[in-house]
Amino acid sequence: AAANQTLKKIPPMRTFVVLLVLCTGRGTSRPLTHAEIETFYPRQNSVLPLLYPSRPAAAAANQTLRQAANGRIFIGAASNYNMLHNVSDPRYKELFNEQFSLTTAENSCKWKTTEAALNKFDFSECDSVCANAQSQNITFRGHNLCWSVHNPDWLANGTFSPAQLKNILEAHITTEVKHFNPHRAYCWDVVNEAVKDSGNDTFKPSAPWYPAVPDYVSLAFIYAAAAASPGVKLFYNDYGAEGLNEKSDKIYNMIRDMKQSGVRVDGIGLQMHVSVDNYPPFDDVAANMKRLAALGLEIQITEMDVHCVPPCGADRLKTQAAIYGGMLQVCLNQPNCTSFEMWGFTDRYTSAWNAHYNPTHVNMQPLPWDINYKEKPAFFELLAVLSH
Repeated sequence: AAANQTLKKIPPMRTFVVLLVLCTGRGTSRPLTHAEIETFYPRQNSVLPLLYPSRPAAAAANQTLRQAANGRIFIGAASNYNMLHNVSDPRYKELFNEQFSLTTAENSCKWKTTEAALNKFDFSECDSVCANAQSQNITFRGHNLCWSVHNPDWLANGTFSPAQLKNILEAHITTEVKHFNPHRAYCWDVVNEAVKDSGNDTFKPSAPWYPAVPDYVSLAFIYAAAAASPGVKLFYNDYGAEGLNEKSDKIYNMIRDMKQSGVRVDGIGLQMHVSVDNYPPFDDVAANMKRLAALGLEIQITEMDVHCVPPCGADRLKTQAAIYGGMLQVCLNQPNCTSFEMWGFTDRYTSAWNAHYNPTHVNMQPLPWDINYKEKPAFFELLAVLSH
């Protein structure tokens, strides 16, 4: 690709989004423990081959992911408010602005940040992330409007009636979505992680919303649809449902039923927190995407990372790269898959991010750049897939 080619403009017929989320604190929707990863994904014991083993060195000649996409796709990264303003580590912002053309605010648009007190809204952090994006002609993605985590104490520990909770939910969603109209946000993750991992029930206990408000997921989408400017897309986002399993069946059925009842749902986010040893088979992910596409959904891989439990030597880094490249290829093969998003891009900050779920602070090296912002094999395999 020519050195000046970027993804600053949207292709006329089909847009992919490759979004990497900058990871600097417990900002992920929900990092999985290794036990959970092993529960969701089958054990893999072989060194996975690269799709394009001879391409990375040739493709590396001063080329960014954005340039390698050659105008076909967006390349993105969620940006962290604190790190964008961290003068002691300017490379973070430099690399973000250099490599990517779409961003998600990591924590700055979530409820705890935007409505710390009832009906007292503060969008300054979210606005700042959005403004940085706009200054670089980077598309801004909204995340998220309703979740059971990262809520302020008044909401998480309140004693509200179901009717009051509905009013609170509608007011918050309406205010935040309208604040970013018209079209400052490409889309919103309206509801995050509502579905139960296993068992007969569809929804898991999600204070304060469920079971107090049994239809809160549908209501959230109804409120968002009423508030959003035309063209702003509405997503459901969850983990552990990337391939074919009990949870992905529940999510498929939930969205199918919502759409059949007239509730607008435009897309689904498949988070893809996996490891070198446990990940869903590519064919399963492709089959799941196919049935979701048949519902008319836009599909995005939204939070991908690939944990590499130490020792993480050359063979395991090769497998990590192959998983990244293989999942990107699955997305590229599916016309409705518009986004490939990683939860972070540098291993530099992942120890802090995983502190809650990784109390020993072992760096799982899950991302395409190392702690010194040096490209890893995963970066070169993504580059090769995009260049193919």
